[in-house]
Amino acid sequence: MSGDMVTWRAPAPLAPSQRRTFEDLLPYCLPGDGGFSLEHTEPGATVRYLAKPGHSTEVTAGLLDEAHARAALETARPPHVLHEFDGPAGSGAPGSDATWVGTGLRVGGSELARLVRALDTVLLGLADEAGAAERLVPHLVSWETLRRTGYTRNFPQHLTTCAVVREDLRALDRFAGAPDPVAAAAELTPAPVALAPAVCMNLFAGLADGALPAPTVLTARGMCGRYEVGARAVATRLWSFDMRELVYVGNAAGARSFRDAMLDAVTDLARDVGLPSTLTTASDPFFTSERADLLGYQSALSLKHELRGQSADGSPAVAVTSVNLHRQHFGLEFGITLPDGTPAHSACVGFGLDRWAEWIHGHLGGDPDDWPEILRAAVRKPCRD
Repeated sequence: MSGDMVTWRAPAPLAPSQRRTFEDLLPYCLPGDGGFSLEHTEPGATVRYLAKPGHSTEVTAGLLDEAHARAALETARPPHVLHEFDGPAGSGAPGSDATWVGTGLRVGGSELARLVRALDTVLLGLADEAGAAERLVPHLVSWETLRRTGYTRNFPQHLTTCAVVREDLRALDRFAGAPDPVAAAAELTPAPVALAPAVCMNLFAGLADGALPAPTVLTARGMCGRYEVGARAVATRLWSFDMRELVYVGNAAGARSFRDAMLDAVTDLARDVGLPSTLTTASDPFFTSERADLLGYQSALSLKHELRGQSADGSPAVAVTSVNLHRQHFGLEFGITLPDGTPAHSACVGFGLDRWAEWIHGHLGGDPDDWPEILRAAVRKPCRD
């Protein structure tokens, strides 16, 4: 009956590292926006939710069983590359320098802006050391590029697609006079673009269908968009966020060497910052039915590492940097070849500037005098030519 509270209990407990995945999958299993509660206990998770008119509890139970099974595929993390969780913690003011302006959207104040500028100055120095050429990238990405990256197949839960008003004069008038979003949406037509979920996508697209005369290292900074249904008001999981990436495209040995050099650089940077963090292998948030195969492939080859910063307020650690080895995936999908005609290998490192700033600001506040020397020096450094 509509409005009844329904209880579902997990068939087995989940490890702490598996619970985040299950929590992220939950909104895709439950009916509407009726609200739900989740409790993790020793016997296993318990979910309680309100039924909706026409709702089938059997269908929902099946979806919850499937979500639980996919979350349970997450394997235990191997030993840490870096473990600095015992480092000092400050008493800054996380989020005090920003204003929410919409779902997943924030305007940072002067303190966070200065932190991001200092961080990016440091990262531009890292890019210079790596011999990276700087590029400008759009914040939109074509549907064709999304398809070639595999994002539409592997991470549909993060996509934010775009629409435009239909090319019709009457449609323009109706849209302009629409009394609510539903009426306005009736005048829209899908656009062949989406918000870019990562900076590197457009960098690969810019190299597509051609041969590289030599290994290439590129860097770009851009705004990205990833939708997370369960994190609509979390400062470190924004819908729109700022990212700096460095990308290597070349041969297999060069890609692995670049990945290893970036792991060393990220380790050094984390130690210079001196806040609680850990660097370890990781896996991407594969939600679809191919999750088992994709997780197994990624984990077996240690293709992904994350630097996770522990927040000052004790909330779960958040990934601030990701280092990835792609093998020939993008070379094959984008038709990027080496002089001998073989598909190129690639690797990348991405720095979430908003997350870094929130992490540091939470511990140390917005006064540069309280920041580590590497950031104080960046504040004093003149703008890059």
